[in-house]
Amino acid sequence: MQLINFFMQENNLFSEKGIDFDEYNSQLTIEAKELANKLYEKKIRPNYFHLIIIPFGNFILNYFLKLKILKGKKGFILSYIHAFATFKKYLFLWLKYRKME
Repeated sequence: MQLINFFMQENNLFSEKGIDFDEYNSQLTIEAKELANKLYEKKIRPNYFHLIIIPFGNFILNYFLKLKILKGKKGFILSYIHAFATFKKYLFLWLKYRKME
């Protein structure tokens, strides 16, 4: 039984933080909404560059430059999640400007 618990903890992407994927994703969503509100207050209007290029650049930065490529599948998933959180930030900002919250 201990071996199974050890294996499950070792393969859990978020075992370092002690939370599961849904909690981690909801935290990133809350942070994205807060950052979108700050950008809205600064009157920054999102465009296609913000919605496509910046999240892709965020993925490249995390996966290659921060060497998450060395972590294999775990590094790819974490890089993807953070890039998607960046996309959500600008999506929430876009929705805020269009009064679609």
